[in-house]
This record gives sequence, C-alpha cells and structure tokens, in this order.
Amino acid sequence: RTDVILVDPPRCGLDADTLRLVSYFDHVLYISCNPEALLDNLQRGGLLQTHAVVRSAIFDHFAYTPHLECAVLLRRRTLCE
Repeated sequence: RTDVILVDPPRCGLDADTLRLVSYFDHVLYISCNPEALLDNLQRGGLLQTHAVVRSAIFDHFAYTPHLECAVLLRRRTLCE
C-alpha cells in the first residue's frame, strides 16, 4: 500500500517539510520518544487539521526512567466521515 507512512522522528519531532509530505498520506503511524514534540507536530504542525487520531498507545520501554514511547495512528479526515 502506498497510502500508509510510518514516521519515527528524533526527539525534536518532524520538520515542516516532512510534516507537509506526511500530510499527503491517508494513514500515518507516528511513533515518538518525545510526547511534547508529538503534540506540537499534531497541533501546530497541522496534522490534526488533515487527520484524525484513530488510536494511541504509550509504551514504557525504559522502566525507572522518565522516558516513554508514544504511538498514534492517524487517518485522513475525509476517510473518517
């Protein structure tokens, strides 16, 4: 399938050019090691304007540390209606 993209950016999140490219896909699986960067990419980066969150999960791979992995499955809003 060419309508799905998986992104796993560095701690700072996706840059503007990559966000624009990602927004063209119908389904986005976004994995993040920084929940704040993920939230910023979803809100200010514009992904929530074009896509809706279908599912989300938090993974504690690093017990006894403050680090978490987050995963969000996004679907293009026109496909959700």
